[in-house]
Amino acid sequence: MTDVELPPPPRTSRPPNPYSQVEAGYHPYHPANLLYRSLWMGGCLYFLDRMKAYHEIMHSPQISHEWFKVGLATSLALFTLKAYVELYIGKVQKKKVSYKTIPEITHAAIALLLLSGIAFHVALWPVYGAESMFVMFLVGAFLLNFCLLFPTTVQNLVGFALLTFFIQEYK
Repeated sequence: MTDVELPPPPRTSRPPNPYSQVEAGYHPYHPANLLYRSLWMGGCLYFLDRMKAYHEIMHSPQISHEWFKVGLATSLALFTLKAYVELYIGKVQKKKVSYKTIPEITHAAIALLLLSGIAFHVALWPVYGAESMFVMFLVGAFLLNFCLLFPTTVQNLVGFALLTFFIQEYK
């Protein structure tokens, strides 16, 4: 074998990931990380309150309630799928949860997420117009930061309680 045919040496040092807060010195429960997540969640709730999103969804006759119910149903299915994957497959079966181990469930989650997003946009469009995208961004940013801040069991308990409350209140 000549020098040309030798495989390249393995890379031993990786460049630092600028998006990883753990490599930057921030643990998930570091006070700076908690403040950052809390500010995002508080800002999202503030703007949703300023836009009167909850009141409009519950009381506005312009909201397409049929599409909103489709969005709620797909969100509930997505939440159930999330709980199944995290609690049953991850904790009970002790399998590693990744795309390679459960591609069908990942594809179902992507389809449910797409369908719920479309349904909520169609439902909110008569009231908010193009601002419905901003409303959905605020909801998504709140949920993302909530999921990054709290462990899975807290996410599932709070999600179950809030979805149950919202479905009961929604008419």
